[in-house]
Amino acid sequence: MELSYLNLKTTQFEQPPDGTLRVIVTDDRCAMRVDAHRAFPLSHPEEHIVLRDGGNTEVGVLESLSHVPEPAVSWLRAQLHRRYFLPRVSAIFAITEKFGSSVWELDTDRGQRTVTTGAMNESVHEIEPGRYLLTDVEGNRYEIRDLNELDPDSRARFLGKY
Repeated sequence: MELSYLNLKTTQFEQPPDGTLRVIVTDDRCAMRVDAHRAFPLSHPEEHIVLRDGGNTEVGVLESLSHVPEPAVSWLRAQLHRRYFLPRVSAIFAITEKFGSSVWELDTDRGQRTVTTGAMNESVHEIEPGRYLLTDVEGNRYEIRDLNELDPDSRARFLGKY
């Protein structure tokens, strides 16, 4: 698949009153309700930013956010921050099961949270040895970066349910 990089000399960014993002490629097209996605979210979070319009059609790719002028780079970074919000779990106080769901009492790097997930086998994924991703019923994700770094009680609670 070939990436279609945008030329910043012919690309304009606007934020209409509704707070969405508009991208205008001179003499080519105007894309409304543009969303930014990271092509490589872990290894290159500021590079190869894919822009898609409201119909999920690719507008183009930004080679690097470091080349995008203000205020557009701030708009894009804010959007990416919302999309890739990923609190890290630092403690598990309780996991209770209710009617096929699990309610987690967690401490995260963003504060304490009560998180409701679906069935454990559908909501908890080991993405590499000792690293887990929890997805709640609203699609929010929480990361256990290294299970062995949690305190013994938190590990026991997790392993007792998973």
